[in-house]
Amino acid sequence: MKIIVMDSANVRIEVLNVADHMLEDEIELFLSEHGYSLNNISWMAAPIDYVPVQFHEYDTDKENGEEVHATRSTRLKDFSIYDSVQEVKHREQEELAQALHLQGEKVDDGYEWHFEGECPIVAAYDYDEPCDVVILSVRVNKEGGLTIIGDEKNDRGNEHEIEADDIFAGHMDFIISEIGY
Repeated sequence: MKIIVMDSANVRIEVLNVADHMLEDEIELFLSEHGYSLNNISWMAAPIDYVPVQFHEYDTDKENGEEVHATRSTRLKDFSIYDSVQEVKHREQEELAQALHLQGEKVDDGYEWHFEGECPIVAAYDYDEPCDVVILSVRVNKEGGLTIIGDEKNDRGNEHEIEADDIFAGHMDFIISEIGY
């Protein structure tokens, strides 16, 4: 469970990971015992890992003087390195799928791209070992699933499918830029 503490005295928000079984009185006791002044904070308990957050931006349109309101939704979550890397990987996978939709050759169940000449090389886990992989082709199906065919750079002649999640974060861009997106 997460306790979200809004500290008005210090103008900050803190997220505390605590045991799931705490009741309201126990939470207030816990906060007091850990140095939070209940007079200066507001808090809420969320029994989930991801807390929705809505950001609002208000401004004035320079041309007509009317108020403009924009919103952006995101999630308040643990910001571990692993989570950040996974987010980058998934964003890159979405960008690759979009590049294939725009630049790839239409096939029965999606779009694909075959590399010729200088093929992109990415770092990936291949058979659970990190290595350089030469990417030969990529495909996105109608459901958005990616198929990546590659060959280990130092042991050519064994073309096989590489899982998108096995490609190191930041390396999918080598494929995307080679497509010309």
